[in-house]
Amino acid sequence: MKVGDLVRLSRGVGNHFDLESYVAILVKKRPRADSYEYDWIVLTDGRYIALGRQIEHSARILSESR
Repeated sequence: MKVGDLVRLSRGVGNHFDLESYVAILVKKRPRADSYEYDWIVLTDGRYIALGRQIEHSARILSESR
C-alpha cells in the first residue's frame, strides 16, 4: 500500500468510525514512537482519520496510485 491508493476499509473500521462509505484514499504515513512504526492518515466520508498500519492486512486495494 502506498500514498494515493484507493482502498475499501473493513467493516470493523467503518462501524467504529460510523462511516457511510467504506472507501478511503491513503493520504500519508504518520510516524509513531511505539512498535507499530506508523499510522495511515486516510480521507473518507469528507474527513481525515488516523488508522493503524494493521489496515494493510484488512483493507482491500481498489485502485493503486501511480
